[in-house]
Amino acid sequence: MPTLRSKKSAGALLLACAAFAAHAADDITVVSIQAMTGPASFAGAVFQQAIQLAVDEANAKGGIHGSKVNVIERDNAGDKGQAINLANQAIGRDRALLVLGPTTTADTLAAAPVFNEKRTPFIGFAGSDAILKAGPWTLKFRQGTDVDGPLLAKHVLEKTPARKVALVFDRTNEALIEFKNVFRDAFKAGGGTVVAEEAVVSSDSNFLPLATKLKAMDVDAVYLTSYAEQSANIVRQLRQAGLPEKVRILGSLAVVSPKFLSVAGKAAEGVIAISDYVPGMERPLNKSFDAAWRARYKSEPDSYAATGYSQAQVVLATLKEAGPNPTREKVRDAYMRLRDVPVVVGSGSWTHTDRHPRYGALVLVVKDGKFTLAP
Repeated sequence: MPTLRSKKSAGALLLACAAFAAHAADDITVVSIQAMTGPASFAGAVFQQAIQLAVDEANAKGGIHGSKVNVIERDNAGDKGQAINLANQAIGRDRALLVLGPTTTADTLAAAPVFNEKRTPFIGFAGSDAILKAGPWTLKFRQGTDVDGPLLAKHVLEKTPARKVALVFDRTNEALIEFKNVFRDAFKAGGGTVVAEEAVVSSDSNFLPLATKLKAMDVDAVYLTSYAEQSANIVRQLRQAGLPEKVRILGSLAVVSPKFLSVAGKAAEGVIAISDYVPGMERPLNKSFDAAWRARYKSEPDSYAATGYSQAQVVLATLKEAGPNPTREKVRDAYMRLRDVPVVVGSGSWTHTDRHPRYGALVLVVKDGKFTLAP
């Protein structure tokens, strides 16, 4: 038979559970679907770290309108089917107010129809504007490839003697194909010549036949748009095959990563690439982000870290703009009103016109083993 003490203890436990449930109900739940394992984990895992850093900072300052932001992490391992399953789970079981991700364009294209059918806003990491076609609940953080490619082409044509370029691209990734196409068109429009377009796939690792082919071509530069480790292997094998030092290596946004530098080694010296971030910029938010990242993760932040952190700033600003007691519809409408959000990428300010973001880009060059601002 229960004693008076046990009844009081049980009652206290029930009250504590009720209080916890009430507190949890007041939390703002967002779900982050990232490729934290698998072939795109070099981006997805870092995105997730950056998101959590930004959210923890916001919660430490009181949250959003007094509510804590609760991030539920989900790993789709770069699998499109799993991205779809996790999208349904985020909408139903998790009751997410907003979803961040997926990491890649392919996964985003797969999951986007689910979010739009069920009228749930999500802010994807994909740069391709193709993701917007699924419907009005698809929101973007990253600007389109039409910003990066022309800026890099302009720099190469104005600041280097390169006029004839061969393009090497990953044909299995829609965003990387877009990077290639936009750079190609801008380079040609500026007076340059595209000598060849060579396709690779993400599983390729032996590039000596490609290197031999490119060495025999009359080119001033080779433009790469594949993920960092593969691009590094291509660069290393190009130089090993005897591609002259005077032939410049150019890279898309996907190249800028510590992984590229570590794998390519000395072959990375002089590589020119487009990016949206470089450590050490003298802006208040950048300085605090750089310091916070180093303190927490004991490493130098890269462009993926900066992208994840900046997207989280846009998410937090969206939730704040939505006001107290937000709904999914209020969150979407808040994003549409959002302008001029401070971020650590590009120019330092994110804005958009009808879901087409802009924040600028930077041209970098590898010098002494590091990406630095190009002169």
